[in-house]
Amino acid sequence: MGMAAINMDQRNGNLHIKIEGMFSTDTAAQLTMVMAKSYSGEGNIFIHTAKITDVEPDSKHAFNNLLGLTGLPKENVYLTGEKGLDIIHDTGKVIVYKKRTRGHGGCGKCKNCSCGKEKAA
Repeated sequence: MGMAAINMDQRNGNLHIKIEGMFSTDTAAQLTMVMAKSYSGEGNIFIHTAKITDVEPDSKHAFNNLLGLTGLPKENVYLTGEKGLDIIHDTGKVIVYKKRTRGHGGCGKCKNCSCGKEKAA
């Protein structure tokens, strides 16, 4: 079992962490260490899961236990992407993005979105 690649950066006062590869118990340990060392105590922590290939069954339990031990504010931890549902505890926050409709009414992100729609001349 190898560890996933974990990349981190700070943007707009928030900590963003991207995980690529298998999410294992080792990855859970590495992730919580990175979070504990890098979190400034302000803003949110966003864990991006789009590039996780698979989630080991025991890693969910390990991650949630380790997260509790770090003392990090769980209310400020968000997982993005469907794989987040396989990783976080029941009270955790997961943001699952809607699939974009290309050419079928726009991206859906803009207010009164007109992206992808032809402009009237």
